[in-house]
Amino acid sequence: MGGGDRRGRSEDGTPWLRRHAVALLVTCTGVGAAVLHMLAPGLNIDGIVVMLLAIAVVPWLGELFRSIEVPGFARIEFRDIERRIADVQRTANAALVGDGPGADDAAAWDTVRELAAEYVNVRLEQPGSRARTQRMDRIFARLVRAAQRVPDFDARGLLASQDAGLRLAAYARLYALPEQGALVPLADAAIAEPLAFNQYWGLRAVESGVADGGAAHVPIGAARRLMEFRARAPRGHGEVVDRILAEIDER
Repeated sequence: MGGGDRRGRSEDGTPWLRRHAVALLVTCTGVGAAVLHMLAPGLNIDGIVVMLLAIAVVPWLGELFRSIEVPGFARIEFRDIERRIADVQRTANAALVGDGPGADDAAAWDTVRELAAEYVNVRLEQPGSRARTQRMDRIFARLVRAAQRVPDFDARGLLASQDAGLRLAAYARLYALPEQGALVPLADAAIAEPLAFNQYWGLRAVESGVADGGAAHVPIGAARRLMEFRARAPRGHGEVVDRILAEIDER
């Protein structure tokens, strides 16, 4: 059939009712926040209200149009906006990194191994879906927090592990606590990573290391490998590589 079944699933496979329930929730939240902001003493309609109202209507515009092109302005891709919002949400979840390394937290390594095993089990037991990705994102966020508390965490060694969960733990550690000496092997591991979820967070760990001042530690050969990978990278991954390369070019 051409369009999505209004009683079943929309074009991207998401249940129609759930998509519109989420859109309604976002809209109500945005409008409610705008109203509260206006009612606050001494505040009128300003840039904050406009921004909140814009956020409120984005979900509905995405339902009506795939894109809008206004003469003299850039083409607005609503699917891109939704994807970028999802990317920001993933980053926000993983940013709950705690207070950094703890003092001799022996139990932290056990936690890391348990989370790594849980990640592998989720991949094996659940079919690919948005729900599975969201669950794996939550595991990654917990890995970020736990990996920081492990004394003498061997991130470079785990990058070469055959265990996908332990590789993800290495990406989590280097995402939260960049090691400039590990930046090149990290980039190589992320490029060669066979699992899309792992690869995404491996590239995000590279981005974190470069943004932390590691651009000067990226040799020309590693930058060239990233550029070659960019040509075949999945869409979301390619955008991360673009940001990494832009950061390297600025240094």
